[in-house]
Amino acid sequence: MFTSDWRDNSAPELFNAESVILLLVLIFLAYLVSPYSSLGKAERDRLVLVYPLLVFVYVFLFQVSLLSVNPFVHYYLGSKSFFTWRTNTGICCAFGAAFSFSVSRNNNFIWRIYGGISMLLFSLLAFGYKMPMVMNVHL
Repeated sequence: MFTSDWRDNSAPELFNAESVILLLVLIFLAYLVSPYSSLGKAERDRLVLVYPLLVFVYVFLFQVSLLSVNPFVHYYLGSKSFFTWRTNTGICCAFGAAFSFSVSRNNNFIWRIYGGISMLLFSLLAFGYKMPMVMNVHL
């Protein structure tokens, strides 16, 4: 099996189109659980329970594991995309923590524990995880 390193040595970027789309999708999800939404309070409370898990799964699969549709092409390789990776991870963790905080404000004790654990996980992801600067691509 042949192993090679692909390095992108172009100028660093802070964000890309994926960052903008990710931000717009998460803003729309936040709107759905806001008081400005046409959904009822019970529906919003049930919907916000799913959001921290949804964001966590996205971060784990597409930010931490760097899963992509094409296994030979990854968006976060080299020094150029490191800051984009940090921006996208930060966006996800900020919204995930906000959704977790919303869950923890509920009167249900189990939901408060779930919200607190979710906030802790997003804090660890935002401040504790480091991405490898170069990934190996197996051909």
